Formats: sequence, C-alpha cells, structure tokens
Amino acid sequence: MTGYVLRRALQAAAVLLAITAAAFGLFYAAPSDPALIACGPKCDTGQVEAVRHSMGLDQPLATQYADYLRGLVAGRTISDVDGTPIDCAAPCLGYSYTLHQPVLDAIGDRFPVTLSLAGGALAVIVVLGVGVGFAAALRRGTATDRLLSGFTLVGASVQIYFLGYALQYLLVYTTDLFPVPGYAPFGDGPGAWAAGLLLPWLVLGFVNAAVFARLARSQMLETMHEGYVRTARGKGMSALHAHLKYTGRGAAAPLVQLLGLEAGALFGGAFITETVFGLGGVGKLAVDAVVQNDLPTVVGTVLLAAFFVVLFVALADLVVAWLDPRVRLA
Repeated sequence: MTGYVLRRALQAAAVLLAITAAAFGLFYAAPSDPALIACGPKCDTGQVEAVRHSMGLDQPLATQYADYLRGLVAGRTISDVDGTPIDCAAPCLGYSYTLHQPVLDAIGDRFPVTLSLAGGALAVIVVLGVGVGFAAALRRGTATDRLLSGFTLVGASVQIYFLGYALQYLLVYTTDLFPVPGYAPFGDGPGAWAAGLLLPWLVLGFVNAAVFARLARSQMLETMHEGYVRTARGKGMSALHAHLKYTGRGAAAPLVQLLGLEAGALFGGAFITETVFGLGGVGKLAVDAVVQNDLPTVVGTVLLAAFFVVLFVALADLVVAWLDPRVRLA
C-alpha cells in the first residue's frame, strides 16, 4: 500500500505541474499583453510598464516560468501600479490589480463560504444519492423503483439556475418556509450559519445526487449478482444483511471515485450556485474576475480548482485501493 500511495502522489504532483505550465502559457506567454490586461484600461503607460516589470514580463520566458514556480513554493514580492511593494506569500497565485490585493488573500476571504457550501452539499449528495440508489436497487421492478428512478431523472435534467430561482421564489419569497439564503460565519452561531445555507445545500445536493443515485443503483444491481453475494444468500443470510455487508462494499469503488470528482469541483467553487444565491464564495469571485477581465484572479481560481480536483481524486483512488486490494497491483 505504501508503494501505491507514493506512486499516486507522484502522479498527482506531475498533473499539478502540467496544469501550472498550461496556466502560465495561457496567461504569461499569450500573444496579448498580460501587463495591460492585468493593470486594466485606466492605467497609463508608466503604470503598465511598472506592472510588466513587477510580473517579470521583461525577463526571458524560462526565467518568468521559474519565478512563477518559485512564487508558488516560496512566495515573491510584487509591486502595485503605484510601485508599492506587496509581499505575496506562498503559494503566490499572483496579484489582482483590480482588487489591489494578492489573489490568495482574495480567495482566503471567500473560501469559508465555499467550504461551508461544499461540505453541506456533499452531505446531501451522499445521503440522498446513495440512499435513493440503494433503495431503488433493492426494490427493482416495483413502483418504488420507478418512482425513485423518475426522481433521479428529474434531478439529472433540471438546471441549477432554474431550480435555484424557482425554489427561492416559492419557498422564500412566497411562502416564507425558508429564510433568505446567505452566509453567516459559523462563529456567529450554527443555527444562523445552517439556516442561510439550507436551500443552497438542497438545490446543489439534489442536482448532483441524481447522477450519483443512478450510478449507485446500477452498481448495486450489478454487484447483487456476483457469486459471493449469492453464496451468502444461499447460506441463509438475509437479503438486507447480505447487501449491507457485501453488495455495498462491492459497489462502493465507482461511487467513491465519482464523489472525489464532485468534491474537487465543489471545493474549487460552485460557480452557478454561488451566483444564483448571491453567496460571495470562490466561484462568485471567479465569475466576477472573468467579467472584470481580472486575469490574475482567473488563473488563481483555476489553479485552486485544479488543486482540489487532483487532491480529492487522489484521495478517492486511495480509498478504492483500500476497498479493493487488486487496484494496488494494477
């Protein structure tokens, strides 16, 4: 298992290095002038030149990329448009000349919102997705199965922005069944924190749980016909006990891998959900950066999202290897 962990860690590091190279190429080595774009249309020629020097764009391309990687590992000093030196701590994701702060600081201010949203939505995805999928598999061919399958089909078809706005209108502004969505720090009280995020959790969790539930059902049905499950049933073990002990573990591998992808995407920022519900998370920061042409922030949020996707996919692979020892030998 130790060898597999090391091999998987090296693969994750190689993927992250490739992503940083791609981000550097798109932003720093692009045909357009990154300094002019980063500084903005209101900057004069002197300010653009100061930004170009601060970003190292007057250096050879190889030196620029080395400084870029050094900033990610050890930090660097960047100057604002007025020449003020800014200490960009590691991992330095760049400096936003629109927000006038390091990109990492801008992300850090908003990450608690994204963390709260992603954590609650993942809980809904796991409970609802696995529960519905397993229940439909156990009741295969019955009215319950058809009802639950229809439920997942609706969830897989509906769009987050439509469902979010519709439920806000019906449950918040029309019937007052839910409080107005918003973010309150957990330190202000768990009740206020959960109340403001309850509807976003349910919307984001429901849409993503639909695909999860359909996969859980298909994997359960496939595993139920394996020889070791039939043997357990033939020895007198009840259906529920056999499925909980054997079928669930056998069907878990693809579910864990899908959950790793979902977790990475959510922790990187739920762009549509945060925008629909007016939550100032990392996803909303990325959307605003695109609108404002704030390229350092765009690149920083892309790298953050890539990091979480690679991290959670790697963790999911380790869990799958623990569940199925054959994976370690592949």
